[in-house]
Amino acid sequence: MTEHTPRSADSGKRGIRTRLLKARAESPTPTVSVVASDFFGPQVRNAHAGERMVPVVLAGKTMRVLGSADLPHSFTYVPDFAAAMIAAAHDPTLWNSVLHAPTAPAVTQRQMVEAYAKAAGVPAPKVGTLPGWVIRGGGLVHQGSRELAEMLYQFEEPFVMDSSESEARLGLAPTPLDRAAEETVRWWQDRSVAAAG
Repeated sequence: MTEHTPRSADSGKRGIRTRLLKARAESPTPTVSVVASDFFGPQVRNAHAGERMVPVVLAGKTMRVLGSADLPHSFTYVPDFAAAMIAAAHDPTLWNSVLHAPTAPAVTQRQMVEAYAKAAGVPAPKVGTLPGWVIRGGGLVHQGSRELAEMLYQFEEPFVMDSSESEARLGLAPTPLDRAAEETVRWWQDRSVAAAG
């Protein structure tokens, strides 16, 4: 996906973005949209690479990921996302555009688990998958599973976001994965210590 990839979905979560961009285009108020992929980083809890992944890695339990463990997937480090939003807001030449937050090269979910394990100094846990049919079946009775099922395509095929054009326009670069993983793991470890203390 690039900044120029059509955003034309008309239903569900993706349809909301389409409607928001349309409303923005019709408004005289200057705005800027900074798009990110799946979030991770310090203080990021409700995310695939947040509380669904880091505590499992730290506990040495088997990690169950959505879809495929071995397809490339873009993850956006939240401090990079924040820096992009601040830079975009301060530069009127970027207003009324869609930018991508600086996002490191895509990795597999397995590689993300391994990056967290390396950052924590623990062995990488086994990685299994949670089949899509389980999520879709759960969606029949649970709203959260229904919303997750809608986004499964992101984990059942490559989901790669290219932020190179926006990086050049913003003058920013993504934090390397090893450093981002270290900072993320440190936050989770500090949180565990505080909860135990």
